[in-house]
Amino acid sequence: MANSTFRPTSGARLWLTRLAVITVFITAIVVALGAWTRLSDAGLGCPDWPTCYGSITVPLSEQAIARAHELYPDQPFVAAKAWPEMIHRHFAKTIGLLCIAMAGFAIYAARREKDVPVKHAVFLLLLVCLQGAFGAWTVTMKLFPPVVTGHLLFGFASFTTMFLLALRLSPFLRSSGDVAARKLLPLAVLAMLVLVLQIALGGWTASNYAATVCIELPVCQSGWQQWLNFPDAFAIHTYEGTTFEFAPHLDAAAKLTIHVSHRIGAMVTTAVLFLLALLLLARGAGRYRRFAWTLLLVLALQVGLGVSNIVFHLPLAVAVAHNVVALLLLQVLVALTFSLSQERAPQIAKAVARQPRPQFQSQRGRRQTARPERKKS
Repeated sequence: MANSTFRPTSGARLWLTRLAVITVFITAIVVALGAWTRLSDAGLGCPDWPTCYGSITVPLSEQAIARAHELYPDQPFVAAKAWPEMIHRHFAKTIGLLCIAMAGFAIYAARREKDVPVKHAVFLLLLVCLQGAFGAWTVTMKLFPPVVTGHLLFGFASFTTMFLLALRLSPFLRSSGDVAARKLLPLAVLAMLVLVLQIALGGWTASNYAATVCIELPVCQSGWQQWLNFPDAFAIHTYEGTTFEFAPHLDAAAKLTIHVSHRIGAMVTTAVLFLLALLLLARGAGRYRRFAWTLLLVLALQVGLGVSNIVFHLPLAVAVAHNVVALLLLQVLVALTFSLSQERAPQIAKAVARQPRPQFQSQRGRRQTARPERKKS
């Protein structure tokens, strides 16, 4: 007879899982494109939104370019800056469409399965819409630093929410029976919050064009302490000029303060994550030892990229990689925290494992499973 505990997965849930994985990869590309756009000073490559100099795409013909100069005489058209901006926008639109599809599949699948994370998928759609609004404000408010930093943070939050949705839909990282490891959950959450704060400092550093102010290690040039100016560095400025590009609203002392804060934050973050990795290594062999080595590897890569930004004076490829690896480091902590939160006592874990779980199966397989068995004569 057929296994009575088997419960086939609906096609909608299967598609939801596939879309979640696809969207995670596409969003990683969008994050890299956003960093490339911002760090190549192409944030205002198209001064309007959602068009580019009044065109659906980058102006190509002589007439379109002439019209662009007429519409925005103070911001001349530069193709090398317009293309990164529009490529970034088109990829971002793709994410929006995928999130709409995921929300629809989640709502449909929930009609047959109770454990489908519908609220998660709908929240993700709303978060991506908010992220799109910040993308528009980044252009219309002429690179206003709080908006640019918020755009970065909401981008990271959108990716993290997608990644967590994929984890929840997958069969991976369920309880391993290591209940003692759950004691590290508060430290993992703390490490994640510290890293998010450091990412915010990095976004504030980039949006205020303070990344190249300090050219010496480990903190800054000698005598940096006397130049610190925290009130101006972290104030929400109102600027009467036409654009916040290159941060004309800040003096050198304020930019130095922002950069120094980011470097000190990097030291604190490294210490907290290193401590977490050491405690994970103490767990012995198994899943959390692998997590520890992954965390140490990605952390070392991120520190190396940060130092390279200083030594080689912020090369574009290294700066973009620094952003992407920061996102990767955050996802390692998210996966670790998710895994720790799933840990249960062995007897509880076995009881959960015995419960019927969704399994992926083809349409043909579901039809065969649904057929009643013929009685033997």
